[in-house]
Amino acid sequence: MSSKILVIGTNGFLGKHVKELLDKEEKNIIEIQGKSQIDLTREEEIERYLNQNSVEKIINCSAFVGGISYGYKFPVEMLVTNTQMTINLYNAASRNGVKHVINPISNCAYPGSLDVYKEENFWEGPPHSSVFYYGLSRRNTVAISNAFKQQHSLDTSNIVLSNMYGPKDHFDIDRSHALGALVKKVCDAKMNEEYEVEIWGTGEPVREWLYVEDGARALVKSLELTKPNQLLNVGINEGISIKDLSHKISSEANWSGEFKFDTSKPDGVKRKTVDGSLGEELLQWTPEIDIDTGIRKTVEWYMDHHE
Repeated sequence: MSSKILVIGTNGFLGKHVKELLDKEEKNIIEIQGKSQIDLTREEEIERYLNQNSVEKIINCSAFVGGISYGYKFPVEMLVTNTQMTINLYNAASRNGVKHVINPISNCAYPGSLDVYKEENFWEGPPHSSVFYYGLSRRNTVAISNAFKQQHSLDTSNIVLSNMYGPKDHFDIDRSHALGALVKKVCDAKMNEEYEVEIWGTGEPVREWLYVEDGARALVKSLELTKPNQLLNVGINEGISIKDLSHKISSEANWSGEFKFDTSKPDGVKRKTVDGSLGEELLQWTPEIDIDTGIRKTVEWYMDHHE
């Protein structure tokens, strides 16, 4: 029988897509849907679960995460809760025969001073102030995994993903990234016959976007890495401004209203894109869904499933 794979966080945005993909590939998986099943802030719970289930590999999609405004509201949870979850998981995994952990790492863990994110620059400065606590928690994950490799020979693949979007996103103004929040605002305006949508900041920041199915595919492909203990990026080093992104979404939703930019709100990092050349080499794969196709799929899904 193939090795048993545990996917943690299958109620979450990314975790749902990872599980669907592994199910399609008929992998031998078990899942922890969320906190109500196993609370990773309680080490004894994950310890008992791993002790009772013979797990060889873990894809860990659990996180306390949200957009910029969410980070301002919950800095303690962003830093402390996420870091504690990582510590507990690694303590339990190292004692219960787990061989390989795969962590999706947000690109906000990179230094805020960089425009293009390359693996060799990961430790060269602090995360940007707008995402400092969450970015630092993801950086802590990388450091903790390195320590467990050194002392306990537990392999980890830390996969840095661009900002993700797509069907089944939170579509919550606080919790989603800019693209998901914009889809919600524009589609709601279309359905409610409203003619103005407010956007935080100037609209000038440039971001790179990764369709969630591509993010899930990257994590699943990482299961087969021959040298698993690595930090690697998945991305295409191409970005789009929030303003241009807004117009793509409004065009796809067939909404002809106007955008109002609230310049009293923070922009965050001015530009961030991801150099994915190492990830492409190691995974023998590159993201497949372009931004226009991804936005179309996301808008269609939201229109069909909105509440």
